[in-house]
Amino acid sequence: MEWTAEQVDEMRVGRPSYGDRDQGAALTWLRSAKETSGEYSLLYVEFGPSYTVFPHYHTHYMETFKILEGIAEGRVGNRRISAGAGEEIVVPPGTVHGWGPITQPGRGIVELRPAHEGVEKWLVMLHNMHDAGLTKPDLQPYSFVHGALFAVASDTHLVGPTRVLNPIFKAVAWIARRAGVDKQLEQKYFQPSAGGVAAT
Repeated sequence: MEWTAEQVDEMRVGRPSYGDRDQGAALTWLRSAKETSGEYSLLYVEFGPSYTVFPHYHTHYMETFKILEGIAEGRVGNRRISAGAGEEIVVPPGTVHGWGPITQPGRGIVELRPAHEGVEKWLVMLHNMHDAGLTKPDLQPYSFVHGALFAVASDTHLVGPTRVLNPIFKAVAWIARRAGVDKQLEQKYFQPSAGGVAAT
């Protein structure tokens, strides 16, 4: 990715930010699927100590992570990694990856290519749901139904012993969508302009 830290800061101006770095992470969508005609989504993340993202993989998009400040520890495939400022990590579709626990605060950007509106929507929703007490600190929903809807809508697949849940998530999400649960959650928690302003 060619984005510099200065360009990222310019893109953040006036855009809503969700979450709190001191409690895990804060994020800002810099470019959405609608803005790039589906070519890519671009996410800015500030991560704090103890930040974690459980191991998982996606099938429909590639993720590229660029660290702007700090050090991000995690797993990509069978490798443990530790990436510092200026480094990029490319995660092709189907590759298991996860983050943390992070030992020092930092910040970076994540590019999804092609763009994925389900991820864009659900990361906003999960932060708003967390504020309402509906998720764990790592943003995993307490509700199995909510977790299934998130997993399917964001193309997030579990690995290891929990992979047995992937087909169950699909079935539960299908039933929940038929019952309108996803629309109810969107109406209440998908408020793209409700976050604090990231920069002015």
